[in-house]
Amino acid sequence: MKQAFDVKDIALLDAAELILAEVKAIGADEGETWVSRSALTEVYYELGKVSMVRTVFTDKVSLKLLKDKRKGSTTLNSFAPEDIKSAVEEAWLAAQSAAPDEAEGIAELQENVSFLAGDEQPDLEAMYGQLDQLLKDVRQDFPKISFDSIGIEHNFGEKLYANTNGVRLSDRRGTYQLSNMFMAKEEGKTSSFNYFATVYENPADRVCEENRVRRLLDESQRQIVTEQFEGSFEGDVVITPGCLTDILYYVADTYLEDGALISGTSPWKDKIGEQVASPLINFELVAEHPELPGASPLSGDGYVAENMPLIEQGVLKNFSLSRYGAARTGLPRSKNNGGTYVLGNGDTPLEEVIAGVERGIVMGRFSGGQPGPSGDLSGVAKNSFLIENGRITKPLSEVMISGNLGDMLRDTVAVSQERESSGYWLLPWIRVKGVTISGK
Repeated sequence: MKQAFDVKDIALLDAAELILAEVKAIGADEGETWVSRSALTEVYYELGKVSMVRTVFTDKVSLKLLKDKRKGSTTLNSFAPEDIKSAVEEAWLAAQSAAPDEAEGIAELQENVSFLAGDEQPDLEAMYGQLDQLLKDVRQDFPKISFDSIGIEHNFGEKLYANTNGVRLSDRRGTYQLSNMFMAKEEGKTSSFNYFATVYENPADRVCEENRVRRLLDESQRQIVTEQFEGSFEGDVVITPGCLTDILYYVADTYLEDGALISGTSPWKDKIGEQVASPLINFELVAEHPELPGASPLSGDGYVAENMPLIEQGVLKNFSLSRYGAARTGLPRSKNNGGTYVLGNGDTPLEEVIAGVERGIVMGRFSGGQPGPSGDLSGVAKNSFLIENGRITKPLSEVMISGNLGDMLRDTVAVSQERESSGYWLLPWIRVKGVTISGK
């Protein structure tokens, strides 16, 4: 919920105002700060019983000051006036030895607003009940799944951005998160590990009823015994939503964000308004979305963020540039430079996405190094299945895939109707043709 500027925890505002006063007093031209406080409540089950309940409080401060376009910055974990004064002095000394950078600056004056979402206090009874229900559901429906431990946490955090231009922005929100690594076991054999993390606002939700969690648990049970194949072939890869988020992260980092555009290595640096992907690709950064409580309405450089398309029907619409990246490149500052991804769903049921594959794989996880500047990547496809003649036939041992990020987006031939959400992303399955798949 957006509202007039309001900071409930006055200590945050006091700390921010003190930082800015010290920045001005020491002789800086301008400065900015992020001040935050969070309360993290954790409930853990081990060996069938609650093993730990604790709440951890964390204070964080980051600050930046500029003198003659020379930047000094630092971080600290204290609101104490003496610590703040020392931190400002540290940043000032760093600025003295820094090289001038004409692109440096801070956010311009804008409407000062606050955002509020979620529960401020954890509902411990609901958290206990949720864990109990999850374990019961897993034992009943997925008896081969092994949890060494599992936990649920509630985090309520308030963060405040303030700068010497008079900008004041804050965000208060509470979310629950359940995350766990797991594997399946049977007769001394085990599957590869798998993982889920789900962020949500209602602690009464039955997490195991979420389609994504049930699918991952079922797939692990089917992957206790895997097979290998020899040689290599060029085929189709069906990328699951959880794996797709990693692929899209690589796309953003290689083609769309500050580093690649400032260095000039992005193959898309001159492609705004051009077709860079399949017409089936609609890629968006979001600041607010009813299915994504993990999204942030504030950008990291001190602006209110907005939902923003990156690619529409395959056409490149925007980059994801910070204020600094925009100043360095001469391109517009983006309305959003966060990492909450939404990919529009297609008109093909998942069953038909798979049915269209003559030979290929379903890729559940990808493990590989950072792609090169051109977008070339290679790595291991994990938690994967072989597809033959439109049918999933067997679970696979780790296989290698290689290709190019840009080619993968251009060669996307199907996007599923179905989508899954982790609370941080909302993504479908996509089918990519022409990927090199290698066994032994």
